[in-house]
Amino acid sequence: MILTPGGLCVLRDDNSAAKRLERSQFTDEMDARFGFDRMKEPGEKTGWLVNMHPTEILDEDKRLVGAVDYYFIQEDGSRFKAALPFKPYFYIATKKNCEREVISYLSKKYQGRLSKLEVISKEDLDLPNHLVGLKRSYVKLSFSTVDDLTRVRREIAPAVRKNREREQSNDAYTTMLSSAMAGGSVTMEEEDGRYKKMSDQLDNVVDMREYDVPYHVRVSIDLKIHVAHWYNVRYRGTAYPPEIVRRDDLVERPDPVVLAFDIETTKLPLKFPDAETDQIMMISYMIDGQVWCLKPYSSVTLALFQCNASLIPV
Repeated sequence: MILTPGGLCVLRDDNSAAKRLERSQFTDEMDARFGFDRMKEPGEKTGWLVNMHPTEILDEDKRLVGAVDYYFIQEDGSRFKAALPFKPYFYIATKKNCEREVISYLSKKYQGRLSKLEVISKEDLDLPNHLVGLKRSYVKLSFSTVDDLTRVRREIAPAVRKNREREQSNDAYTTMLSSAMAGGSVTMEEEDGRYKKMSDQLDNVVDMREYDVPYHVRVSIDLKIHVAHWYNVRYRGTAYPPEIVRRDDLVERPDPVVLAFDIETTKLPLKFPDAETDQIMMISYMIDGQVWCLKPYSSVTLALFQCNASLIPV
């Protein structure tokens, strides 16, 4: 159990939940210092989206769930942010006609981590005849948090890698020969894998898709929420996710504060800078139209440079 500053008790499934909750609360405190307070009272605001960041929030059952913080600037320059919960997911491909067996196995093996399992038809660009509109069945694995997704993906990935290597090394003749020697049918058990034992179902997982898409990018693609556009944000309390609706009729953007920086370093010819050996010569940055340069007193390392720098307006 985790007792939050607000007196809420959070059920946790692993030792890292407390740290993740603490990190999320620290982020909220830092954002509030810069004026990005989270919407807490029911209401509707209109804002220009300037940034997004993955986070975790507490649901009605006081459990951590994945969400994306969207940062907005209003027409009068005031700021706010809204957290939109979204279940992270990725896809796996199985051998022919064994999706149901794999789903049954995964739901038992990862009970408490998997939020939902379903079969989805998707276009597979690896199919030789994908241009004619043929689709392949994939199993969609949805989770409550990115941490759960990462842990399950890490366990499934080695099995997928091994199965793909096995498929590449076995040609059709070898498959038919082994089936004939076993006295089985060429087109039944060996082909689709439906009759494998429950403990062998990971052998039927032959591919993983969209497992490496960053979480906040995934949410923005699926929900079509993009930076540098106006949105109406309607908040109805913790029981419902906020409604974020794009306003195409608003085109004039606000005047955000922009910080740009550049770091000049030494380096060997035809090489990229190396933090272990190369030195920082100057750091320049611009904010609100003013440019500043951070220059070391002498040729020193980065640690010493940070302690002995002069601030020079340009």
